[in-house]
Amino acid sequence: MVLSMLFFGGEVLHNFALALTIGILFGIYSSVLVASPIVMWLGISREDLIKVEKKDETAGALP
Repeated sequence: MVLSMLFFGGEVLHNFALALTIGILFGIYSSVLVASPIVMWLGISREDLIKVEKKDETAGALP
């Protein structure tokens, strides 16, 4: 969508779409190439992000 605004949007939308495109590219770079090694360095795994199910012990005691 942003690239179509950049190429076909005309003179008015060109600078706005260019700024959005640059922001999206830097956001992708930051998320993939910067944050991923930091998360690995901290030792966080997928198992750490999964919620632990709590067993309700009172559910079986009710008549």
